[in-house]
Amino acid sequence: MVYKVKVTKRAEEHLDNIVSYIINQLHDRSAAQKILEEVLDVYDKLEYMAETMPVCSDYYLRNKGYRKVVLPRHNYVIIYQVKDGVAIISGIFHMRENYGRKL
Repeated sequence: MVYKVKVTKRAEEHLDNIVSYIINQLHDRSAAQKILEEVLDVYDKLEYMAETMPVCSDYYLRNKGYRKVVLPRHNYVIIYQVKDGVAIISGIFHMRENYGRKL
């Protein structure tokens, strides 16, 4: 099955904030570019694999049907739901964040 991927405004803001922080605070444009590329790669993969990713272990998120993808080379996680053939990206968080409270 092919899924449509929809990125919410909030998730776009999360990604913008992550990239901005890495560029402006850590002064590492290369790292910011790599994270951005990796996120976009995950979005592409979700078109074909959205329902194969694990459901979140957090009780609240699991009951809401949220799934997660951990970026393979970075400490970030993408949280999303699948509804009617659409993978809806709800947020992008550092793995140490309590993202369950932020959704």
